[in-house]
Amino acid sequence: MSYFIELLRSIWNKIKKFFVKVLNFVNNIINFFRNPQRLNKLKEDRDLIAISIKENLDNGKFNVVNCLYDKVLEDIVEVETDAIGIEAEKLDNDTRQKFGNKDMIVLN
Repeated sequence: MSYFIELLRSIWNKIKKFFVKVLNFVNNIINFFRNPQRLNKLKEDRDLIAISIKENLDNGKFNVVNCLYDKVLEDIVEVETDAIGIEAEKLDNDTRQKFGNKDMIVLN
């Protein structure tokens, strides 16, 4: 199991979650990080990066976490305010393409 899947599982029960039939890359991932407060945190602290972690579940569905990750602390930060979980039945083409066979992507 990858380090990032372990991170996802460690915070899954602590974060807000919602369900979508089809996860849309722009609506469900990009727009989360367009929040002005998150953008300011990312601009002010160069150790923070915006990441999205995807877990392929045994039932064919997906769990995705959008969050801020501190490269120095090597941990997800501000779980209560800056992390969200998405349970999805499917991924749109853009999301599948961006993740490819990776568990985690960095959004710039």
